[in-house]
Amino acid sequence: MADEETKPTATKHKISESSNEEICPDTAASASPEEESYKIIAAIDFGTTFSGYAYALTSNKETIYTNRNWGQTQGFLLQKTPTCLLLKPNGEFAAFGFEAVSKYSDLTEEEAAEHYYFDRFKMKLYDNKILSTEIVVQDVNGKEQLAVDVFSQSLLFMKGHLLRQLAGAMGYEPDAKTIRWVITVPAIWDENAKQFMREAAYKGELIDNTHSNQLLIALEPEAASLTCRTIQANNFVDNMDNQTPKPTFEPGTKYIVVDAGGGTIDIVAHKVRKDGKIRELFRATGGAWGGTVIDQQFINLLFRIFGEEFINAFHSQFPKDYVELLQDFEIKKRGESESVRVSLPYNFCNFSHEGKSVQDCIKHYSEKSGPSVKFSSGKLVLSSETVDSLFKDPLDQINDHIENLLKRPKLRDLNYIFLVGGFAESAKLQSSIKKAFSDRVTVLVPEEASLAVVKGAVAFGCDPSSICQRICRYTYGVGSYLPFEDGKHRDDLKVVSDELVLCKNILQVWAESGEVIGHNEVWRETYTPIITNQRGIIFEFFKSAKKNVQYTDEDSVEKCGCLVVEMPDMTGDKERAVDLEVIFGGTEIKVVGYDHTSKTHRETYIDFLTA
Repeated sequence: MADEETKPTATKHKISESSNEEICPDTAASASPEEESYKIIAAIDFGTTFSGYAYALTSNKETIYTNRNWGQTQGFLLQKTPTCLLLKPNGEFAAFGFEAVSKYSDLTEEEAAEHYYFDRFKMKLYDNKILSTEIVVQDVNGKEQLAVDVFSQSLLFMKGHLLRQLAGAMGYEPDAKTIRWVITVPAIWDENAKQFMREAAYKGELIDNTHSNQLLIALEPEAASLTCRTIQANNFVDNMDNQTPKPTFEPGTKYIVVDAGGGTIDIVAHKVRKDGKIRELFRATGGAWGGTVIDQQFINLLFRIFGEEFINAFHSQFPKDYVELLQDFEIKKRGESESVRVSLPYNFCNFSHEGKSVQDCIKHYSEKSGPSVKFSSGKLVLSSETVDSLFKDPLDQINDHIENLLKRPKLRDLNYIFLVGGFAESAKLQSSIKKAFSDRVTVLVPEEASLAVVKGAVAFGCDPSSICQRICRYTYGVGSYLPFEDGKHRDDLKVVSDELVLCKNILQVWAESGEVIGHNEVWRETYTPIITNQRGIIFEFFKSAKKNVQYTDEDSVEKCGCLVVEMPDMTGDKERAVDLEVIFGGTEIKVVGYDHTSKTHRETYIDFLTA
């Protein structure tokens, strides 16, 4: 039998129980020296379409600063920059954000074909359920780079931009070790995607190792929730005259946060506890119904008007102009006007394929479909009916999902719906949700909806225990051997080791799907070797969406990581003890192993990438 196999000698211990609503287990009350050394909390909101950052000094946590000068050299003054990365032909960094868009547009067609231009690559982490550091992403021309390099170079740019901003504001560049970083991710992302962001942060030089406590992962709608609690009544859309009272967050208040981003719609349900902290009512829900779905609907419309071969040929010959066309629609779709006028690049207006010109295609489409689309002064004019049709599917899916959530017993007395995120600035989305639900619950949209997440992420970095109780998304546990019991254990799992009759593949459960988990709640178990001269223990971790899981080889169970604890000191042989502690209830799961004999200490965040 392999030397990594183990058996437990103690029962499960949970400490920091959180069943008492009056008391929240809170390690922040006695901050570690490492936490006290942080002088700045800096958050990066790495979005599908736009990204930004915010920060606060720990000496004045209530004042949160954002950069509002993105795109200044390109004639903009915006609060976020496009999530676009330009790499040189050799893969080295060239530009990010507005500068990447501008530089890519200035390249000749031959130069553009040699460079790498990436946009909207964040959704790769949602779409790919089996992630590793070896997966690749394609740029607009179909050329590939390692995804972790694309993400890390983007984060490295954001870090550098933030440090320069801080140096300008403070008069000196702060020591990077005094900055606690927070990166936001959708709450509906799997754990492997969260860990991927850790790997990217390490390669992007935000942290010096992937398990560093200097980085926190914040869930986007949770972060936005913290922002919404501090907004004044007149800082909500359509409430400049304080016609709607300021939302109150008295104990018992229930609300949902709808984080409408470019890629995903992410929804959390919260309840304010008696101690003022937040409890999650059920695990985050949502789907890929963000603003980019409407962009894809626009592309599908182009296919219907001009033909798929026409558009693909134009994309192939003029990739820069194709990107420019889609970016113009991305901006125009957020407006309040009923119709949309999309600017067509010069090369598109003069493009023809198989003898068909742009004007010919539009004329032919109009003859079949009526005056829903027309060409005017170099612009593609979409009627209000056409624009509504582009929005219809995602808006219907969002409203249907919220409607189903409101039917849950825990939300029968819901007080508020907060709509945040970049897509939340769409007048059509705001109108759709208010029309569907404002007769039952107060719907509020912050004036700066796109900054709610990044500002809240700073607040979360200041106090990670502010979200005090979460609902466990999966059943988690560790694979183990236990003494075999006839009639209880499966006969096919019976094994004999050093005269011990054991049952293998037992799943010792840390927490079950749907269970309420307190902040920094700990599961502890003690293990001993099962064979003579065992030099280490490999703990294998598993998860399942089901409850009442008994074995690691059941259909619903999948491996999600491991931890190796060396046991080099043979003193005591099979009487030696190794403690395993699992700290969860936060946004990530941390595991610590400790060998009492050799004093060997190992800790990690569960490695979901290499499982």
